[in-house]
Amino acid sequence: MILITGATGRVGSKLVESLLRSGKQVRVLVRNSQKAANLQALGASVCLGNLNRLDHLDIALQGCDRLFSIPPNTINQAEQEIQLYQAAKRTGIRHIVKLSPVKSDPKSPCQFFKQHAIAEQYLKQSGIKFTILQTNSFMQNFLWFSHEMRTKGTLSLPMRDAKTAPIDIRDVVLVGSVIVTEEKHEGKTYNLTGPELLSLQEIAEKLSTVANQKITYIDASPLDFNQALIRSGVSEWFAKAVTTSWQIASKGRPTLTGVVTKIGRKQPITFNEFARDYEAVFA
Repeated sequence: MILITGATGRVGSKLVESLLRSGKQVRVLVRNSQKAANLQALGASVCLGNLNRLDHLDIALQGCDRLFSIPPNTINQAEQEIQLYQAAKRTGIRHIVKLSPVKSDPKSPCQFFKQHAIAEQYLKQSGIKFTILQTNSFMQNFLWFSHEMRTKGTLSLPMRDAKTAPIDIRDVVLVGSVIVTEEKHEGKTYNLTGPELLSLQEIAEKLSTVANQKITYIDASPLDFNQALIRSGVSEWFAKAVTTSWQIASKGRPTLTGVVTKIGRKQPITFNEFARDYEAVFA
C-alpha cells in the first residue's frame, strides 16, 4: 500500500491515477473529501486528515509500506514534513519518495527552497530508505499565465534572458510511479528535466504558435511581479516566495539530464508537445 500526500494537486492526482492503472494499492491523505471524490471513484482509499495532526498521520500511514510525499507550499512546510517522516518511521514505512525543487538550499532567501532543504536534510538522516526527485520547473506552470497571454499578448516574469529546463508533469508522474514501486532507487537524488534549455523569449515564441497570436515576453521587475501576485489574491509571504524563486532561477544555469529516458524508458515531452496538448487553454 502506497500513501500519497498532496494527492489532489497537479502532480499528486495524476500520480494516483497512474499507480491505480498499474494495479497498485493507493491511499491518499486529504483535508477535503470533495476534492478526493474522483480519486476515490477510481479506487483510491481516502483518509481524511491534516499534516499538522500527529494522530491523523498515524492513522493514514498504518498498513502502508511506502510513502510518496508531495508537500504543500505552506509557511511551516518543513515542520509538517518532519512530522510526517517521524510518523512514517513509527508506523514502519520502508521507503519514502519526496518531490522537491532542484534549487533547495537551507540558506536560500526563497521560503520554498529553504523549507524543502530542511526537510530533505531530515529525511536523509532519518534512517528510512528514501529517494528524492528534484525538478527545475513544470511546463504546466505557464498555464498560470494563460489569461495574461490571451488578453494582453504578453508573458511577464522576472527571468531576464536566463534559460530554464522545464519538465512536463506527466513525465514527473511517470518517473515517480516507477521509483515508488522499485527497490533500486533507494538513497538516490534525481534531477528531472525536460529535453530542452529554453529562454522565456523562446517559450513565448512557442506559445505564440498555439495561441494564434504574438506573445511577447516582458522581463518584469521583481517589484512589479510581486505586486501583481498580491493583487491576484495571494498572501504577501507567498508572493515574496514565488517572486524570489523566479529571481533565483534567473541566475541559474540548469543542466539537462536523461532521467526521464533512463527510468521512464521514453523520450521526455518537448515544450512544443506540451503547448499543443494545452492549445485550448492558450488559444
